[in-house]
Amino acid sequence: MSPVINGIKVPQNLLGNLIETNLYESNDIDLQKALEKDGYIYIKNVINEEEISKAREDIFQKLGEVNELKHPFSDGIASGKSNRDVLFSSRGTFWEQVSNISSLRNITNGKTLNKVFDKIFGMPSVGFDFIFLRAVGGGKFTHMHCDAGFFTRETQKVLTCWLVFTDVPLDKGPLFVIEGSHKYEDIYKKYYGFDVDKNKNLKASIDSHPVDFAKERKSKILTAHFNPGDILIFGMYTVHGTFENHSKDNKIRLTCDIRFQPQKEPKDPRYFGANPGGTTGAGYGELNSARPLNEDWHIR
Repeated sequence: MSPVINGIKVPQNLLGNLIETNLYESNDIDLQKALEKDGYIYIKNVINEEEISKAREDIFQKLGEVNELKHPFSDGIASGKSNRDVLFSSRGTFWEQVSNISSLRNITNGKTLNKVFDKIFGMPSVGFDFIFLRAVGGGKFTHMHCDAGFFTRETQKVLTCWLVFTDVPLDKGPLFVIEGSHKYEDIYKKYYGFDVDKNKNLKASIDSHPVDFAKERKSKILTAHFNPGDILIFGMYTVHGTFENHSKDNKIRLTCDIRFQPQKEPKDPRYFGANPGGTTGAGYGELNSARPLNEDWHIR
C-alpha cells in the first residue's frame, strides 16, 4: 500500500528504504560515520518487547479512561470520542500525567538509550526531561521540517530519537527522512540560528509537499516498516516528517521523540528539570498530542 502525505499518494519511484545499522556490531566510530554519511541511524529491536508492551498498555489505559479508545484498550483502536476536556482541568495536565508514566520514563530516560547515545557522542550523554509522546489517530501526520529551530538554542550537539511503541507499517504513518537532506546547504543556512519561539516570521515546517521536494532535489523519501522497540536517530538539519495514518482499522500510532545531547554541553532550561516548560513555556499543553485524538493538529 502506498503511503499518503496530506491526501497525496507517494509514488513508488520516490520511496527508498532506510539503511539498518546493527548496534551490536558497531563501535562508536561506526555509528558516528553512519550519522555523518546518511544523516540518520536506524536500529531495530533496541528496547525489549516486555518493556515496550508495559509502557504501551499503561498509555493506552490512560487514553481509554478518557473514552478515546474502544474496549479492549490494549488494541489501541480509536473511538472517535473524548472526555479529556471533561475529566481534566487542562489538556496539559492530562498529557503531562501520561508523559510521566513510570513504565514510559524507564525507557525514555533509562540506561539502554543512554548507552546508545554515549556511543554516538563518544562521551556521556543525557536525554531531555521534556519528551514528545505522540498518539496519532486517523488522517494525522507531522509536516516536513528539521528540528534545529526547536532544540539548538543552547547547543548544536543535539540528536533526535524516534522510538516506536506500536507496529507502524506504511499505512500507519511512519517517519520518513529526505535522503541526503542533512547536507543541503540552503536548509542549513535557513535554519541555523533559527528559534521557533523567538523568530515568529519563519515557520519550522517546510511549505513544499515532500513529493515535490524530493523530485526537485532528485532525492528519495526514505522510510521503513517499523516495529515496537525500533529507533530512528537523526540530526537537527535532517529534513523529515511522517506519512498519514490512513489505516482502515482505526488503530493509533504510538511513538515518542526524545532528544539527547552530551552531558557536558549547556542545557536548555525549557527541556530540563522537574517541570520543564517546553518550547514555548506552555508545558505539555503545547503539544499536538495534548489535543484529543479526534481533534485536528496545529502546524508550526
